[in-house]
Amino acid sequence: MIADEVWRRHGATLVRLSRGEMLFEQGAMAASFYQVQRGKVKMVSTTEQGREFVQGMFTDGQSLGEPPFFAEGAYPASAVAVEPSTVWCCPRARFLALLAEHPDIHLALTRALSERLIYKSMMLAEIAVEEAEHRLATLIEYFRSTQAPNPDEPYRVPLTRQQLADMTGLRVETVVRTVKAMEQKGLLRIEDGKVIWHARPEESRRASP
Repeated sequence: MIADEVWRRHGATLVRLSRGEMLFEQGAMAASFYQVQRGKVKMVSTTEQGREFVQGMFTDGQSLGEPPFFAEGAYPASAVAVEPSTVWCCPRARFLALLAEHPDIHLALTRALSERLIYKSMMLAEIAVEEAEHRLATLIEYFRSTQAPNPDEPYRVPLTRQQLADMTGLRVETVVRTVKAMEQKGLLRIEDGKVIWHARPEESRRASP
Protein backbone atom coordinates (compact mmCIF):
# COMPACT_ATOMS: atom_id res chain seq x y z
CA MET A 1 0.00 0.00 0.00
CA ILE A 2 2.79 2.45 0.93
CA ALA A 3 5.64 2.66 -1.59
CA ASP A 4 9.21 1.78 -0.61
CA GLU A 5 10.51 5.28 -1.32
CA VAL A 6 7.93 6.77 1.08
CA TRP A 7 9.05 4.40 3.82
CA ARG A 8 12.69 5.26 3.27
CA ARG A 9 11.98 8.99 3.29
CA HIS A 10 10.27 8.69 6.68
CA GLY A 11 13.01 6.65 8.32
CA ALA A 12 11.45 3.18 8.27
CA THR A 13 13.74 0.16 8.37
CA LEU A 14 13.46 -3.28 6.76
CA VAL A 15 13.20 -6.31 9.05
CA ARG A 16 14.26 -9.60 7.45
CA LEU A 17 12.55 -12.73 8.75
CA SER A 18 13.28 -16.40 8.19
CA ARG A 19 10.44 -18.89 7.95
CA GLY A 20 8.96 -19.36 11.43
CA GLU A 21 10.66 -16.27 12.86
CA MET A 22 8.53 -13.94 14.99
CA LEU A 23 8.03 -10.28 14.10
CA PHE A 24 6.26 -9.41 17.34
CA GLU A 25 4.85 -11.42 20.21
CA GLN A 26 1.35 -11.67 21.63
CA GLY A 27 1.14 -9.35 24.65
CA ALA A 28 3.95 -7.01 23.52
CA MET A 29 3.18 -3.29 23.31
CA ALA A 30 2.63 -1.99 19.76
CA ALA A 31 5.20 0.75 19.23
CA SER A 32 5.80 0.50 15.46
CA PHE A 33 3.76 0.20 12.28
CA TYR A 34 4.47 -2.81 10.04
CA GLN A 35 3.90 -3.47 6.34
CA VAL A 36 5.01 -6.58 4.46
CA GLN A 37 7.35 -5.71 1.60
CA ARG A 38 7.86 -9.27 0.33
CA GLY A 39 6.73 -12.64 1.66
CA LYS A 40 3.91 -13.80 3.91
CA VAL A 41 3.28 -13.21 7.63
CA LYS A 42 0.47 -14.65 9.75
CA MET A 43 -1.05 -13.25 12.93
CA VAL A 44 -1.79 -16.12 15.27
CA SER A 45 -3.16 -16.31 18.80
CA THR A 46 -2.85 -19.28 21.15
CA THR A 47 -5.62 -20.53 23.43
CA GLU A 48 -5.09 -21.77 27.00
CA GLN A 49 -5.35 -25.29 25.60
CA GLY A 50 -2.43 -24.56 23.27
CA ARG A 51 -4.44 -24.47 20.06
CA GLU A 52 -3.51 -21.87 17.46
CA PHE A 53 -6.03 -19.65 15.70
CA VAL A 54 -4.81 -17.72 12.66
CA GLN A 55 -6.44 -14.28 12.65
CA GLY A 56 -5.04 -13.25 9.28
CA MET A 57 -2.47 -13.77 6.54
CA PHE A 58 -0.59 -10.76 5.17
CA THR A 59 1.38 -10.59 1.93
CA ASP A 60 3.15 -8.01 -0.26
CA GLY A 61 1.97 -4.46 0.43
CA GLN A 62 -0.33 -5.36 3.34
CA SER A 63 0.02 -3.88 6.82
CA LEU A 64 -0.70 -5.71 10.06
CA GLY A 65 -1.20 -5.05 13.76
CA GLU A 66 -2.87 -1.67 13.18
CA PRO A 67 -5.58 -1.70 15.94
CA PRO A 68 -3.20 -2.06 18.91
CA PHE A 69 -0.78 0.37 17.23
CA PHE A 70 -3.38 3.15 17.02
CA ALA A 71 -4.86 2.24 20.43
CA GLU A 72 -1.36 2.24 21.96
CA GLY A 73 -2.06 -1.17 23.43
CA ALA A 74 -0.70 -4.71 23.38
CA TYR A 75 -0.86 -7.13 20.48
CA PRO A 76 -3.67 -9.71 20.85
CA ALA A 77 -1.73 -12.13 18.63
CA SER A 78 1.81 -12.88 17.51
CA ALA A 79 3.11 -12.21 14.00
CA VAL A 80 5.16 -15.05 12.46
CA ALA A 81 6.74 -15.37 9.01
CA VAL A 82 5.15 -18.18 6.98
CA GLU A 83 8.02 -17.92 4.48
CA PRO A 84 11.20 -15.81 4.22
CA SER A 85 9.92 -12.23 4.36
CA THR A 86 10.94 -8.59 4.56
CA VAL A 87 8.79 -6.16 6.54
CA TRP A 88 8.89 -2.38 6.81
CA CYS A 89 9.04 -1.17 10.41
CA CYS A 90 8.24 2.47 11.21
CA PRO A 91 8.26 3.91 14.77
CA ARG A 92 5.07 5.57 15.96
CA ALA A 93 6.15 9.23 15.76
CA ARG A 94 7.57 8.84 12.26
CA PHE A 95 4.52 6.98 11.00
CA LEU A 96 2.11 9.58 12.36
CA ALA A 97 4.18 12.26 10.58
CA LEU A 98 3.91 10.17 7.39
CA LEU A 99 0.11 10.11 7.66
CA ALA A 100 -0.02 13.87 8.27
CA GLU A 101 2.03 14.45 5.13
CA HIS A 102 0.07 11.97 2.98
CA PRO A 103 -3.73 12.22 3.54
CA ASP A 104 -4.25 9.88 0.57
CA ILE A 105 -2.37 7.14 2.43
CA HIS A 106 -4.38 7.90 5.56
CA LEU A 107 -7.62 7.39 3.61
CA ALA A 108 -6.36 4.18 1.98
CA LEU A 109 -5.39 2.82 5.39
CA THR A 110 -8.83 3.65 6.79
CA ARG A 111 -10.43 1.75 3.92
CA ALA A 112 -8.15 -1.25 4.44
CA LEU A 113 -8.99 -1.34 8.14
CA SER A 114 -12.71 -1.14 7.37
CA GLU A 115 -12.43 -4.09 4.98
CA ARG A 116 -10.53 -5.99 7.67
CA LEU A 117 -13.34 -5.36 10.17
CA ILE A 118 -15.91 -6.63 7.68
CA TYR A 119 -13.85 -9.80 7.22
CA LYS A 120 -13.57 -10.32 10.99
CA SER A 121 -17.33 -9.93 11.46
CA MET A 122 -18.03 -12.28 8.57
CA MET A 123 -15.72 -15.02 9.90
CA LEU A 124 -17.07 -14.73 13.45
CA ALA A 125 -20.57 -15.35 12.12
CA GLU A 126 -19.34 -18.28 10.02
CA ILE A 127 -17.50 -19.93 12.90
CA ALA A 128 -20.48 -19.51 15.21
CA VAL A 129 -23.22 -21.06 13.08
CA GLU A 130 -22.10 -22.44 9.72
CA GLU A 131 -21.07 -25.92 8.58
CA ALA A 132 -17.49 -26.71 7.54
CA GLU A 133 -18.14 -26.45 3.80
CA HIS A 134 -19.73 -23.02 4.12
CA ARG A 135 -16.88 -21.76 6.34
CA LEU A 136 -14.25 -22.85 3.83
CA ALA A 137 -16.17 -21.47 0.85
CA THR A 138 -16.61 -18.09 2.56
CA LEU A 139 -12.93 -17.85 3.51
CA ILE A 140 -11.71 -18.83 0.03
CA GLU A 141 -14.14 -16.42 -1.63
CA TYR A 142 -12.87 -13.62 0.58
CA PHE A 143 -9.27 -14.26 -0.46
CA ARG A 144 -10.30 -14.60 -4.11
CA SER A 145 -12.19 -11.30 -4.01
CA THR A 146 -9.21 -9.44 -2.55
CA GLN A 147 -6.40 -11.09 -4.52
CA ALA A 148 -7.66 -12.45 -7.86
CA PRO A 149 -7.80 -9.85 -10.67
CA ASN A 150 -10.38 -11.83 -12.67
CA PRO A 151 -13.24 -13.44 -10.69
CA ASP A 152 -14.19 -15.59 -13.68
CA GLU A 153 -10.87 -17.47 -13.69
CA PRO A 154 -10.00 -20.38 -11.37
CA TYR A 155 -8.25 -19.17 -8.21
CA ARG A 156 -5.21 -20.91 -6.72
CA VAL A 157 -5.74 -20.79 -2.95
CA PRO A 158 -2.49 -19.63 -1.26
CA LEU A 159 -3.21 -21.56 1.96
CA THR A 160 -2.36 -25.04 3.18
CA ARG A 161 -4.97 -27.37 4.68
CA GLN A 162 -3.54 -26.58 8.12
CA GLN A 163 -3.82 -22.83 7.51
CA LEU A 164 -7.41 -23.23 6.31
CA ALA A 165 -8.15 -25.13 9.51
CA ASP A 166 -6.47 -22.52 11.71
CA MET A 167 -8.42 -19.68 10.06
CA THR A 168 -11.84 -21.35 10.24
CA GLY A 169 -11.69 -22.99 13.66
CA LEU A 170 -11.85 -26.47 12.11
CA ARG A 171 -9.64 -29.51 12.60
CA VAL A 172 -7.27 -30.23 9.73
CA GLU A 173 -8.86 -33.67 9.30
CA THR A 174 -12.24 -31.97 8.81
CA VAL A 175 -10.74 -29.61 6.23
CA VAL A 176 -9.19 -32.48 4.27
CA ARG A 177 -12.47 -34.41 4.27
CA THR A 178 -14.54 -31.35 3.35
CA VAL A 179 -12.19 -30.31 0.53
CA LYS A 180 -12.52 -33.77 -0.99
CA ALA A 181 -16.32 -33.50 -0.81
CA MET A 182 -16.21 -30.07 -2.44
CA GLU A 183 -13.98 -31.47 -5.20
CA GLN A 184 -16.58 -34.17 -5.90
CA LYS A 185 -19.20 -31.43 -6.26
CA GLY A 186 -17.06 -29.61 -8.81
CA LEU A 187 -16.50 -26.53 -6.66
CA LEU A 188 -12.73 -26.97 -6.76
CA ARG A 189 -9.96 -29.24 -7.95
CA ILE A 190 -6.66 -30.36 -6.44
CA GLU A 191 -3.57 -29.63 -8.53
CA ASP A 192 -0.08 -30.45 -7.24
CA GLY A 193 -1.49 -30.55 -3.72
CA LYS A 194 -3.00 -27.04 -4.01
CA VAL A 195 -6.69 -26.11 -4.01
CA ILE A 196 -7.88 -24.54 -7.28
CA TRP A 197 -11.20 -22.80 -6.61
CA HIS A 198 -13.89 -22.68 -9.31
CA ALA A 199 -17.04 -21.54 -7.51
CA ARG A 200 -18.43 -18.04 -7.81
CA PRO A 201 -19.98 -16.41 -4.70
CA GLU A 202 -23.54 -17.46 -5.49
CA GLU A 203 -22.40 -20.99 -6.28
CA SER A 204 -20.50 -21.33 -3.00
CA ARG A 205 -23.59 -20.25 -1.05
CA ARG A 206 -25.75 -22.81 -2.81
CA ALA A 207 -23.16 -25.52 -2.10
CA SER A 208 -23.57 -25.18 1.64
CA PRO A 209 -26.17 -27.52 3.22
